[in-house]
Amino acid sequence: MNDQSKVTLSGAGPFYFNGNDIGILIIHGGGGGTCADLKPLGEDLQKKGYTVHIPLLPGFGTSPDDLRITPLSAWKRALEREITLIREKCEKIIVGGHSMGGVFSLILASNNNIDGVFTISAPIGIRGLAPKLVPLLKIFVKYYPIPLKEFKQETNGKWVGYDKIPLNVIGKFNKLIEEMRKTLGEINCPALFFQGRLDSVIKKNSMDFIYEIVNSKVKKKIWLNHNDHPILCSPDHDEIVSTLLNFIDEICD
Repeated sequence: MNDQSKVTLSGAGPFYFNGNDIGILIIHGGGGGTCADLKPLGEDLQKKGYTVHIPLLPGFGTSPDDLRITPLSAWKRALEREITLIREKCEKIIVGGHSMGGVFSLILASNNNIDGVFTISAPIGIRGLAPKLVPLLKIFVKYYPIPLKEFKQETNGKWVGYDKIPLNVIGKFNKLIEEMRKTLGEINCPALFFQGRLDSVIKKNSMDFIYEIVNSKVKKKIWLNHNDHPILCSPDHDEIVSTLLNFIDEICD
């Protein structure tokens, strides 16, 4: 787990609830946000008595400088530890995540004995030219700004994250996506995918691509009619929760 003595952003820290023997690991995205993005989802799952882990990945919730020097391997080690912790307490494990967290979830599902996986806005690529220009831009700048004030207004002050993101995160993200693409065919556990029809961040065919390649006999994809990329204060929150609860009931019955 992340060293909580280093957490400086109020509300950024992890969410843990020890419930029944169905454990759910939920992984936040990599766009500068924190566990605050997924806390509403965790709270709704908690009400059903599930064991819920939403860990804060190393480099998040502290400072952009910390994120810049945190290697991809540190995120992977942290998530493997979370899998071990949940396995010690629970008979069944479901892994899910938002955006980059969804990519991590699929990678974990490909090489662990997981009972189910779900993703929200998991990309196979990012829209626009910016990701392609990162190698050139890194020569001149190390960070790009996040519209912190806008995010706060859109979420009634609930968003917790950085006001700038190191550009090298894009390179780490691209490596993760490449690894995910190579391992999708190894996934055979039940799988549930969500993507917003209005998502302006990820490639439009992301969910369809992932759905077609995974080898799960039980798999379902859900288009969210009102959702852009963010998950916090999603207009489709209730649909995500109800669909996810039905998915968990079906695979853990």
